[in-house]
Amino acid sequence: MQKYKTKELVISLYDLMHQYGIRKHNEVALKLITILVLSKEDKLPKGLKLSQSLAEYKGEWLALVEALNASEDSQIQRAFSYDNALEDLPLPFLHSAINTLLKYEDITLESPAVDSIRTIISNFTLSTSEGFTDFSVYMLVNALLGDTSGKTTYLMSPASLPLVTIVSEESEGVYYETINQSGMIADALSLMSENRFEISYSNALDKPSYTKSKNELKTFDYGVSFSPMGATVPKHISDNIDSYDRFIIPTKKVESANILHLLKQCRETVVVSVTEGFLYSTMEKDLREHLVTNGMLKAVISLPSGIWTGTAVKTSLLLIEPNGHNQSVRFVDVTGEEFIRKTTKRLLSLRNIDIALKNLASDEQLACATTVSALTLKEQEYRLDAGRYLLDPEEKTVNKILEEAKTVTLDSIVRFERGLSVKPEEGDYTVLEVGASELNDIGDISTPTKEAYISESERTKSQSGFLQPNDIIFILKGSAGKLGIVPEDVPTTGDGCWMVNRSAIVIRPISDKVNPKVLYAYLKSHIGQTQIASLVKGATIPNISLKELKQIPVIVPSDDEQEQAIECVDKSRETQQTIQKLLLEQQARQDQLWKL
Repeated sequence: MQKYKTKELVISLYDLMHQYGIRKHNEVALKLITILVLSKEDKLPKGLKLSQSLAEYKGEWLALVEALNASEDSQIQRAFSYDNALEDLPLPFLHSAINTLLKYEDITLESPAVDSIRTIISNFTLSTSEGFTDFSVYMLVNALLGDTSGKTTYLMSPASLPLVTIVSEESEGVYYETINQSGMIADALSLMSENRFEISYSNALDKPSYTKSKNELKTFDYGVSFSPMGATVPKHISDNIDSYDRFIIPTKKVESANILHLLKQCRETVVVSVTEGFLYSTMEKDLREHLVTNGMLKAVISLPSGIWTGTAVKTSLLLIEPNGHNQSVRFVDVTGEEFIRKTTKRLLSLRNIDIALKNLASDEQLACATTVSALTLKEQEYRLDAGRYLLDPEEKTVNKILEEAKTVTLDSIVRFERGLSVKPEEGDYTVLEVGASELNDIGDISTPTKEAYISESERTKSQSGFLQPNDIIFILKGSAGKLGIVPEDVPTTGDGCWMVNRSAIVIRPISDKVNPKVLYAYLKSHIGQTQIASLVKGATIPNISLKELKQIPVIVPSDDEQEQAIECVDKSRETQQTIQKLLLEQQARQDQLWKL
């Protein structure tokens, strides 16, 4: 028989639904393909088959749907009795759709479940409670699990559904627990899979369904969760009010609770997706420490931003062995050009997965992979962001220079000042707020235009909150890492004083021995900018930790270097003033033409 791609069938059905204005696209398409698969395998109830008469007579179609609803096969019954989506289809659409299905009656469909969900993710919107990652990530996770034949695999969370179809191609022991019942599409995919998988529509954290007793969970060999991003858990979970004693480490995040759940539910290998914040946030430090100190964490795989539909949030995969004895953690970065390709302007896909797996299995120090001891991770407060341990060539060069130079930490030579507390519309004094938009590429900061107001008590309490000549302004959030230097003629008394907004910090030398122009020139240099760039975190809103900024090393300059730095800043100021003067002259000339 001729072999054919399921993709073309899925796209044909979607085209028909668009033509006839049919909603619930995913549910209708997947259930129609399920009927085709069941018909081909002679598994439709009462010996029914797909036929031309179904396309001509609505009554025969309704009789088929009714038989599916009443099937003794619990999975068939559950998939087709969820709602009236199939009963309500208009006859003209049914005529075209069934004729389309009949074209595939004598054609072998290879991996219909996998190809159906892959096609929908790649070409359409899959309406569930959350988005899905690119299909290549599911292929990567399947490879991380290894040979699943003869093993039991437990998967949880709606976004794990595509992986369920992949694993069920080679394993009969697949169990899926999800809170999402939308259209019962999981049942439809199971019915068209090589091996059906068991499905439980339940909340695994609140009331797990795979249990041995009220105090003991059923255990599986492997476990996977693509956790919902940013979701929080109920208070009883964060307080570990749980008969299975899973949440031994307090957490407020679902992604962390899922990890703790999987550690109890699985024996050999667990793979979870986590957002970038999990890797370094103070809130999740205890869980990271638990994974490392108990030898459970085997690897961290850093994924590129743009790998998920519907969000640009950066994520990573954690490879965990609940009974492991790992003394180190392997970090693998697949965000480089070697591992990614663009599928659309915004979305990415992984490639060269075999190379990524080879890098994971190796202990070799590579540009995109390294092994870090548990002791080093402890010294780094169990931070797991790959960028902390994987340095690009420029960072390595800078680190070598810093190791050979005499340095001091930034916080040993400066004081950090925040802006004052302001009110939007009232106050005794008017102040001008400096933010990222006022920081020019070179030289002085532009005169700010945004006004705010402060009270007399606030002004008296913290005069140091006003900007002083040659203060260095550093943006911590948003345009993170951007900096500028305050002009020498900035007003320092009365109305019109300047202060930084909440996204910025003031860096002010604490000694006459530290020239602010020299420090500014250093921070703007290639060495300074490389150090600053390494501190930036966050895919949605870039930010820099003030705690980390304080600890960056600053090279102690020679007298000649200080003179050169001061001259550089002064010359840049002169250049900027000349440019501004020329722009004003040009504007004046322009204003003389065709005046109103």
